[in-house]
Amino acid sequence: RCFLFSLTNQVSIEASSDDNNSINYVHLKNTSTNLSIIYSTSYQNKIYNQIAKLKKYKNYTIEHPLLITNPYGTNTTSVYMYFKTSDELQATYTIHCEGYNDFSRTLNNNTLSGYTTNHEYLLVGAIPGQINTITVTLTNKQGKPVDTLSWSYNAPSLQGGDQYLTVDCDDSNASSLSKGLYTVLGNDVTEDSEEQAYMRLYDNDGVLRSEIPIISYRSHRILFEDNTMYFSISSTKIVGMDQTGYISKIYDTGNYKLHHDYIFDGNNNLLVLASEKNAKTSEDKIIMIEKDSGNITELADLIDLLPNYYSTTSLPDGAEDLDWMHINSLALVDKTSLIISSRETSTIIKLDNIYSNPSIDYMIGSDHFWKESGYDSLLLNKTSDFSMQAGQHCVTYVEDNSLPQGQYYLYLYNNNLAVSTTQSDYDWKNDSNYSNTYYSLKKGTSYYYKYLVDENTRTVDLVSSIPVAYSGYVSSVQELDGNVIIDSGIAMSWSEYSQDGTLLKTFKTTGGKFVYRVFKYDYLDYWFQ
Repeated sequence: RCFLFSLTNQVSIEASSDDNNSINYVHLKNTSTNLSIIYSTSYQNKIYNQIAKLKKYKNYTIEHPLLITNPYGTNTTSVYMYFKTSDELQATYTIHCEGYNDFSRTLNNNTLSGYTTNHEYLLVGAIPGQINTITVTLTNKQGKPVDTLSWSYNAPSLQGGDQYLTVDCDDSNASSLSKGLYTVLGNDVTEDSEEQAYMRLYDNDGVLRSEIPIISYRSHRILFEDNTMYFSISSTKIVGMDQTGYISKIYDTGNYKLHHDYIFDGNNNLLVLASEKNAKTSEDKIIMIEKDSGNITELADLIDLLPNYYSTTSLPDGAEDLDWMHINSLALVDKTSLIISSRETSTIIKLDNIYSNPSIDYMIGSDHFWKESGYDSLLLNKTSDFSMQAGQHCVTYVEDNSLPQGQYYLYLYNNNLAVSTTQSDYDWKNDSNYSNTYYSLKKGTSYYYKYLVDENTRTVDLVSSIPVAYSGYVSSVQELDGNVIIDSGIAMSWSEYSQDGTLLKTFKTTGGKFVYRVFKYDYLDYWFQ
């Protein structure tokens, strides 16, 4: 059903298992399955140079393209495809596998027109461990198909286990779902573990369409810029991966470990939540990694901003370091300000002047918790009676042109768990800012919260709320195309809702102890257009 023969001294090729088109997959030389090797500049450049030579070796056409399975070791079931055409054309593809819905996309060729003579793609979406039929169709500028090629692809099994091929889901209002792939960004692998981890991408049917292996820990979110996808591959490294799977950038966090979140600033430098290695405290610093040089600057140390509160905290029994703030998300505001979320104090904090002389602008938290702390004057006032966020995650800043200047929205996952391990004497149960709140990891209710912040009047109001499956820790929320995607991490599930709170579909997975975050990306201007 297949055979190998020499192409050059560098590679061999393997025939497709059951087609009549003499389609062959090229096998590269000296490849590795060790992720520490794979995610290195030397290895990536070695593979890149092999492919560059192959592209020059012959005149590849749609009838006889260059095909390589998962060339860079960064996308388990993917197929790299390269060929040229005499006319400017657009390529679409469909992956068909018996028992599954077809996966069809238009391929991104990085041109403004959407048409090109130079075709270089990574085809994602194949069903692992199955025979897939891949069909690529070329269309001219008049919208007429001018050529097509179909071949078979026996996709490899998942590295992380076949149990992740599909997730359980219902079919309530699936037709109203947003477009894209649900990207599961982590499980329960700790930052110090050497256990291999994965990003997993699922379609609206709950079928896995891509597996991206990483060295350890987890990816916290994906950032996109200039045809490159940025994500963390361990607690000390963030990489940039181009659309073919090639790792073009590798950033090291130096004397810090990253945790929970990173974003781009206005110059596309990386702002990263961090812990200083070998420090007595953790999860209380923000660093910047310069995009071009990789140089690291510490922008903020929460001890400098909240010294009086820090002095009142104590190390929990059995803890190795003092996780007294536990910052778990950050969002950029007006280029020089940051919104951060402190789980340990159930407080949202806005920092100003992050590049020069950081200061606290305001906080959203309990006036009882912060009473007589010296910081209570920084709290925004509630304009209505609502139960405040407790142990919140994934606080996101949203501008809205319909609002007056100085007003904006913040949405978040309200875990609704009021616990502070480093302030163990505080009595959350008797804090009047909280009602229907939980104080343990036992069953309860968590929420999507949306706040209206008015910096002019120094007020905050709860304008939207959706009850969701309970998750005392972790979890995420994302507004997308008028819908809301909510991951209840401890419940091992995520759901998509309409903005009014109507449940559209729920997905439930297994394995591990929690699902850290789920964000949905359309991967347009990256793999697709």
